[in-house]
Amino acid sequence: MKNNFTLLIIGASLLTAAGCAPFDKIYSHEFCSGYYKLKRPGTVPGKVYLETDGDTLTVYPAAGKGKSLAPDLSSSRRATLSFLSPGSYLYNSTFVRTAPDIDLSTVLLKYRPHAGNVPSQLSTDVNGVFYIGFRKDFFRMTSHLSPGNIRSTFVRHTGFDFGPFAGIGITPVTPTTTMFRTTQEYDGIVFQKGFAVFGTFENMSVGFSVGFDNLLDKNRNIWIFNQKPWFGILIGIANF
Repeated sequence: MKNNFTLLIIGASLLTAAGCAPFDKIYSHEFCSGYYKLKRPGTVPGKVYLETDGDTLTVYPAAGKGKSLAPDLSSSRRATLSFLSPGSYLYNSTFVRTAPDIDLSTVLLKYRPHAGNVPSQLSTDVNGVFYIGFRKDFFRMTSHLSPGNIRSTFVRHTGFDFGPFAGIGITPVTPTTTMFRTTQEYDGIVFQKGFAVFGTFENMSVGFSVGFDNLLDKNRNIWIFNQKPWFGILIGIANF
C-alpha cells in the first residue's frame, strides 16, 4: 500500500510539472526564433537572439542572464541560407541551444537480465513514458557544392539530452515469472521509471535507458522482475 502511494505521488508530480509550465516556454526541437550561442569559425562564441523568416536569418547580439537576457536591437546581421558561401557571415557556423525538454516516448525494447531460474528476456510490450530532461541542440549551417558547381546550404540538426522518465506499461505475468507461485497467465500493468540518454539526428530521436518496473497488482511480491533493473531502447514520439 505504501509503495502504491509513493508511485501515485511521483506520477502526480510529473503531471503537475507539465501542467504548470507555460506552453510558450516549453522547449521545441525546431530551428526557430530564440536565444542561442553562436559559434563562428575564428571568433569567440557569444549569445545571440535569432529571428528566422523562411531562409532569412537575422542575428542580434544578446547580453545578460536568465530573465535579464535581452537582444541589442540596434545592431544586427542578416544572412540568407540559399546564398551562404565561403567567407560570408554564418558560413559553417553553428547555433547551440540549451533548454529543458519534455517528451512523450515509448520503450521500443526492454532487455531483462536473468532472475532466478528464468533466462534473460527481450520484451516489446506496449508502453508509454513521460520524459523530462535537459537538452542541447546543435544547428550547423552546412554548405555543399554539387558536381555542376551549384552550391546549396541547409541546416543540419544534431543533439542530445538526458533525464528521468516514468509511465505505464504492460508485461506478461506467468507461472514461470512468478516461480510457479501462481497458475494465472495475464498481461499485468506496471509502473515504469528510470533514466534515459537520447541522441538526435534531424527528426530521429533514439534513447538508451536503465529502468525499473513495479507490478501494480496483488502478484507484485512474487513477480521475479519487480523492481529489478532492465535496459531499453526508447523512441521519442512527441514533444510538447
